[in-house]
Amino acid sequence: MSLKKQLFLVCGAIVMPFLGLHADNVNVALHKPVTASSQQKEFPASNVTDGSISRKSAWMSGRSARPPHTLDINLERYYNINRVVIYTGIPDAEQTEQEKGKAPGFWSVKNFKIQYWDDANWTDLPDTECTENRLDKLEFTFHPELLTFQIRLVSTDGEPIRINEFEVYGKEKAGMPIPVTTGEAPRAFQEPLEKEMQVTVAKEIIGKSMKYVAYNQGYYLPGSNVSGWLEYSNVNSVRVWTSLNDYIPQSVVLNDKELSTLEAFDSCKNELRNNPEHNRFIQWEPILAKCGEAHFSTNSMVFEYTLKELKRLNIDAILQINSTDFDGTWSNKWKQWQRFYALAFYAAKTGDVTMYAMHNEPNHRHAGPMKITQYVDAMKIVSDAVYCAVQDVNRLYGKNLKSRFVSPVTAGSNTNWWAEVVKNLRIDYRGLPSDRDLMDIFSTHSYNLPAAGYASKVSDIRKIIVENHPLKQPLPIVYTETGRWMNAYLIDKEETMDSPSLFTEWAGEYTNNTLNQGYGMWAFKFANTTSGTYPRGIKSGHHFIWQGKRIVEDAYTNVALGKKVMDLTSSRPVAVKVVTDGNKADASMWVSQDTDAEKCLEINLGKSTSLGGAVVYTGSAYGVYTAPDRVKKFRLQYWDGTGWADIKETVEKDARYAQSFFLFDAPVTTSKVRFVATDKGSIKVREIKLFDAESVKEIPSSFDISGIQRTGEVVRLFAKGFKEERPLLNTVKSVADNDVDAITSFNPEEMRYYVWLVQRKLSSNHLTLDLKSLNLPAGTKVIAEEVSANAYGEVVWIKETSEEGQLSFELPAQSVMLLTIPICSNATKTLVATADATVKAGANSEKNFGKAKVMNIEMNASRANGNQVSYLKFDLSGMNKEEMNAAILRLYGSSSTKSPYRFHVYALDNSNWDESTLNWKNAPNLEKAQVRVTDVGNAAHVAGEIVVTETASWHQLDVTSLIRKCRQPEITFVLIREVRQLGDDSDNNKNSSFGTRESVNKPALIVW
Repeated sequence: MSLKKQLFLVCGAIVMPFLGLHADNVNVALHKPVTASSQQKEFPASNVTDGSISRKSAWMSGRSARPPHTLDINLERYYNINRVVIYTGIPDAEQTEQEKGKAPGFWSVKNFKIQYWDDANWTDLPDTECTENRLDKLEFTFHPELLTFQIRLVSTDGEPIRINEFEVYGKEKAGMPIPVTTGEAPRAFQEPLEKEMQVTVAKEIIGKSMKYVAYNQGYYLPGSNVSGWLEYSNVNSVRVWTSLNDYIPQSVVLNDKELSTLEAFDSCKNELRNNPEHNRFIQWEPILAKCGEAHFSTNSMVFEYTLKELKRLNIDAILQINSTDFDGTWSNKWKQWQRFYALAFYAAKTGDVTMYAMHNEPNHRHAGPMKITQYVDAMKIVSDAVYCAVQDVNRLYGKNLKSRFVSPVTAGSNTNWWAEVVKNLRIDYRGLPSDRDLMDIFSTHSYNLPAAGYASKVSDIRKIIVENHPLKQPLPIVYTETGRWMNAYLIDKEETMDSPSLFTEWAGEYTNNTLNQGYGMWAFKFANTTSGTYPRGIKSGHHFIWQGKRIVEDAYTNVALGKKVMDLTSSRPVAVKVVTDGNKADASMWVSQDTDAEKCLEINLGKSTSLGGAVVYTGSAYGVYTAPDRVKKFRLQYWDGTGWADIKETVEKDARYAQSFFLFDAPVTTSKVRFVATDKGSIKVREIKLFDAESVKEIPSSFDISGIQRTGEVVRLFAKGFKEERPLLNTVKSVADNDVDAITSFNPEEMRYYVWLVQRKLSSNHLTLDLKSLNLPAGTKVIAEEVSANAYGEVVWIKETSEEGQLSFELPAQSVMLLTIPICSNATKTLVATADATVKAGANSEKNFGKAKVMNIEMNASRANGNQVSYLKFDLSGMNKEEMNAAILRLYGSSSTKSPYRFHVYALDNSNWDESTLNWKNAPNLEKAQVRVTDVGNAAHVAGEIVVTETASWHQLDVTSLIRKCRQPEITFVLIREVRQLGDDSDNNKNSSFGTRESVNKPALIVW
């Protein structure tokens, strides 16, 4: 019997009992030599065979080491091996208080496989590959036994990994010679690669780019600016989440409990399809009403509005329809067929929706889970229902939509699910052979893998599909959910969606899935929406969004500012100044005593005050949401005149956030407030703010996007160059550096080449881009947009190719770069702004500053009278937009301080303003109280972000698409700093300034 069939794995949710071990089986790896690709001085590789299972005696790969991480154990003799046991993570008994309570597997190695030396090569052990591992102890058994003298662990984790012990069980093979290592020798350390690299682009087409670069939806409600940010994102699909119970409850279809045969099912089905919108089965009136109403959830939306907006934006929807109500009876099948048919019919008719998926992650423990047989049986009904619905919409409304059923939408790597679903693709609900695949697009979900983890993942899935498909055919493969980390892990990491270590791995996932010919990726998710598990929003949102209320803490009166605070933890109270000093930085942090006792801080307000809300910042300042060292169990109490009472809204039993904002249901009147924490050990508190009740009384409602994170800019740039199955050109690096990506596409409609470059190392490379084979004329302009520690997707340079068709530049450390190369050459034309002016709030709200040589941007919610927004206008009347290759907005400016200043740029359809009369009060598309641009997605459009430093320089945005879409003879750009989230005060008391058309460095559009 083959090794593959006889190998068992204890991993994930599958637990196999270990049987048949003989008493003389011993750990033959004990004290044997070990070699690793890298190691930390205090955690050498030799620790994994020392017999000690402890965090103090573990191997950890180097802090800056890049995957793959390898660990080789030389057994020095040939052994018949029957078992391998790996201990990883941090043993529960050795975890600190701050380390406890993390999601399962948080500290463990997550993605790995085991290999053995077959005397000629390192060979993968089948079924030992683990992805998204959540266990601390893993056992692998081998029948028949495995004969070798070397075992290797290979991990693709993107961060340092920890192995506490690696045990190998078996018996020495008698009569074998002492092994001699030949062939490949393991590297003791990762050698530095060359910094000089040539990237050569050939005309040879090696495949296609992805069809879909996409998002999972966030909130989508009328009156919001979500459409504007989706337009900016360049994505061409959104996964829309629905539940049958929300839109097609059982009460709106005919529930015939007496229906019990296939013949009766088909008879009802034929009757319904003869007149889909007027029959005895489906009640359309309540369905239409529900689709037009707002439904509030983790993906709050008005379904009708969402479908119509996506259709207007030419963004394909994939409709995720959740329901597990399948019991296998014909009456149940008929009920469910009607429900899925009705929702698909409505979606196809209203929004031209063609892609449909049934229940999300049916194999996940929180989704039932459904049994595989139950899912396959349900799939046959649902696939038929959506197919028929789309066909009927085509017939009745003259459309030409092609339905595509997306399945199995599984969580993690579940090959048994994948194989079983594919095996049943050609068997319909009648049990008869089908002349079409019941599933058109294969979908699964993937998290927690770095870029290296996707080097072959799509190809591996494709092999399983072909092996099990009745016709041995492949299917398009997509990830309908994917992210660098699932939120349960990210919430406890120092990384944020703005971290270079995260967004460069994310960019590499795009690269490798493209090279593997993946069909699409739906990033999870568009925005940081809330849920029951994450009541203040998920950390893994690519955009910030207001979660129902536009809460801006600096706009409220903080009555605790500067007030006296006492630490009452010990018997001797100690004064604390940092907790109410208005500073949320780590440098202004209170650190408690290291004690398991209750900690207590008392704030004396000095007088009786009516409080309406509070915000508490605990742990370290690792970004907006979370800190691994946050306080988890705390509450605020108030003095009621006779004793201390909890403020009920502030009681946190397992806080997930470093930033905890509370609005009180009713005002609390008191003169003293206590912060009480019961976490064990030392805790950290950075700031406590208490808000006057009157100041939080009128908080406006909002479901607007408030800003984008760097991962969102990575999505935008990749979608710009690599969606819609564009030809993929052979692109070769002169250095085999797995941490530098380079792929190239061509868009024949735009006549543009796009080159995608990713640098994951902490060091830069000097690149020479060789475009000689493309036969571009010398002097062809190349536009570089960058996401890095210093850039948010803006144009960082424009260079021209040499006579030899080459271009040299730096690819910075941990950066993502998109090169845009328009191949048509026109003369460059510079359009200087025809009007520009700054508008100022407060006492200057009616004053005009149109003749100033400087325009300013400033926003401070706590000092609203100083806010400033700038407008500039360009005349497009003499421009031939059809022949235009590119348009670049150029501004010359700087920040008033050393720290970077980041702001939004919008384009307006309305240019009906005059430089000599423009002021704060009459400025177009400006919401004065909240300092934000209005009507975004309709008359206003996101153009991008610019970050300036104290060094004055030129800053540029590629606004080609906005200029092409503009139907007016003029276009206006607005420069504005908007609040990104409730505690956003990073640019308070500073501003940025730019040259106007009256200055030497005039704002301009560079067009060619």
